[in-house]
Amino acid sequence: MNLNYSEEHSILRDGARRLLAKMPANALAAAGGDFHRTFWDQIADLGWLGLPFAEANGGVGCGALEIAIVAEELGRAGAVTPFIEIVVIAGGLIEALGTHAQRAAWLEPLINGTAIPVLAHLENGARGKLDHVRTVAVRNREGYALTGEKVLVRAGQWADVFLVTALLDDQIALFAVRAGARGVEITSYPTVNGGRAADVRLSRVVVGLEDRIGEESILPTLEAVHDRAVAALCADAVGAMDALLAATVEYTKQRVQFGKPIASFQALQHRMAEMAVRCEEARASALLAALSCDASKSQRIRGVSGAKAKIGRASRHVAQEAIQLHGAMGFSQELPIGNWFKRLYAFENSFGSTRDHLDRYARVLASAEMRGNLLYERGES
Repeated sequence: MNLNYSEEHSILRDGARRLLAKMPANALAAAGGDFHRTFWDQIADLGWLGLPFAEANGGVGCGALEIAIVAEELGRAGAVTPFIEIVVIAGGLIEALGTHAQRAAWLEPLINGTAIPVLAHLENGARGKLDHVRTVAVRNREGYALTGEKVLVRAGQWADVFLVTALLDDQIALFAVRAGARGVEITSYPTVNGGRAADVRLSRVVVGLEDRIGEESILPTLEAVHDRAVAALCADAVGAMDALLAATVEYTKQRVQFGKPIASFQALQHRMAEMAVRCEEARASALLAALSCDASKSQRIRGVSGAKAKIGRASRHVAQEAIQLHGAMGFSQELPIGNWFKRLYAFENSFGSTRDHLDRYARVLASAEMRGNLLYERGES
């Protein structure tokens, strides 16, 4: 597999790295805690918020690979920002399912950085299953009434509109719900990686007929958009892993024990070499995930879920080794490695755990093997 970027991709990567290097560390951290408007406005001006959207919708027309490049640099810089949640997920759903009027109302302002749509989908007991929805939508004279509770809605406290999934006639439907609508209760709290999330309670929230996004079950589209988000998150993790490796190598060059830098100790060199191997394996997996986003469903699942599981294990190894090789300093607030460690811990348990994605990968493989056996028995192989 060729892991080298094209000239255009290298320009995008280098530009992202330069911008993030200029941002103060506290501003990058505040992007998650306080939704740093200056940072968001800057990436809007650069066109990052429009990267995945078609030019006809005001976007740049890029694909999953370009999103992965930006996500990797965000992870490397430790920027705690809801880029994936707002742009890849919410924006992706609006573009794929929305009418012209809905795209004009929410997608164009998102690209300009003036509107924040956020998906509210996860519910208690989901355990990685996207089809686990207990929120219900009931038709009435005004349109629909929504009742239910969504949990861990990332960037929920900043949302202008929630994209809420609900059961309608035993199908999963999607509705645009204004954050300030009557019956919407938002409870915000910090997350382990320095960001924020919210629980959103809906008590007979009334929305109009025009607020339904899509006409049939949105589950297939939701799965495809979710996989794009997972691919971007994998790239983000690779950036954080690279940063941890670089910080660890640099620290061992400076830390002196027994009269020499500990980087000269062969045992530690072997451990850092293993960290480097895990980083390269993760990079290849993340690239495969990005390239799989536009493949068939089974190939997409194998590429994305396989990468999520692989990087989940690799990132844990790299993060734990970084802390151990820093010694007691690894637990201090003075060094930034704790932020990357928490970022990777959150990655392992976000958008489905490592176990969830291993199970998903196995189901697809088992299904493919079963189809192959049937074709063989019928003499169609």
